[in-house]
Amino acid sequence: MLEIRMFGGFSIKYRGADVSDAINRSKRLRAMLAYLIAHQGREISQGEIIEALWQDDEIENPANTLKTILHRLRSALSGLGIANVASCISYRRGAYAWTPCVPCYVDAHEFEKTFSEAEASKKDGERRAQLYAEAAALYKGGFLPKNALDPWVVPLDGYYRSKFITAVNSAADYFLEHGRASDVVPLCRGAVNVDPYEEHFHSSLIRALIADGRQQQALEHYDYVSALFFNKFGVNLSGELTELYKEVVKSSNKTETNLSVIIDGLREDSVDSGCFYCEYEPFRTIYRLEARSAARSGQVVYICLLTLSDARGKKPKPGTLAKSMDRLRETVIQTLRHGDLFTRYSVNQYLVMLPATSFETGNMVMRRVAAAFRRENGRGTTVLSYTLQPIVPAALEAARLSDIL
Repeated sequence: MLEIRMFGGFSIKYRGADVSDAINRSKRLRAMLAYLIAHQGREISQGEIIEALWQDDEIENPANTLKTILHRLRSALSGLGIANVASCISYRRGAYAWTPCVPCYVDAHEFEKTFSEAEASKKDGERRAQLYAEAAALYKGGFLPKNALDPWVVPLDGYYRSKFITAVNSAADYFLEHGRASDVVPLCRGAVNVDPYEEHFHSSLIRALIADGRQQQALEHYDYVSALFFNKFGVNLSGELTELYKEVVKSSNKTETNLSVIIDGLREDSVDSGCFYCEYEPFRTIYRLEARSAARSGQVVYICLLTLSDARGKKPKPGTLAKSMDRLRETVIQTLRHGDLFTRYSVNQYLVMLPATSFETGNMVMRRVAAAFRRENGRGTTVLSYTLQPIVPAALEAARLSDIL
């Protein structure tokens, strides 16, 4: 079986022999062979190949160039040890075709075939879901990623990705609906490895982990995907994933009669020095608790917003920003107290909570953070600014709302 992979890369192997490197070293060789394989089953004219693959290139003698590439391709394929290898790429009457002389497996063609079988199995939900899962397993990444910007590749890449998303979501929904969470976990783990920014994959995975009784893994995955979307896009997760987070928290504790065991589970494994970091959702809950407390005790708690910008006051470039945010995080942890709390609010901002402090003390603390950040950031171009204000007591907020109404 001649084995050809086009998802996540381009490779061609036969009985242990691999000529992928020889072909991938030349963009033109790779492009022409991939185009012929992608359109297996029909003859392709010289004009179509030239227009599809090299429309922006100035080629003095296109026909001769194609003949030279054909010769080099046949020479590369001879490394597979196939008899009559020349017939794998036929040429007649000015047209080329991929005509393998041995059984040939192409992952993209197999994906298309399996997906079509799933679509046709409308009356058999079990078989349909299984075929969708099999199709999803064949998709190992974008279609011909080294040629991702080629005009003929772009629509095919989008076409296959769209079908991959449909396959994963359809199979996952069916399995979850029929109590087969253990089948969803490997399906969606594989999917997020291939396409980590498709949010519904993460949602299905977390649902499956909850249903399978693996609440801790569900929480860990939520934290992972939350950081992933923050670092990549600077956005919070959707309401659907936030609700899932609340659901997993509700279902994460089994019935326990021994209070000491519960306290043991609540306790930190190790107490590191410095400020405490948590995700935005628990930070918001703590804020609301502090607002209620402030109304009762009169104790002032301050909130500080730390913002990073460039010299023009704009958001820094992604690479620079990521490094600066990491430095600022470490600065906050090392500079503030054990009882202080902070979270990431946006791609270039942190929120800090300072209990039992005054405006003057809060300002002094933030100036210390800013000075420490400047030392850590060295000659970096990012600028740290901050704003500070007290938490509004819950009773006062309620009174204001009443006045508005």
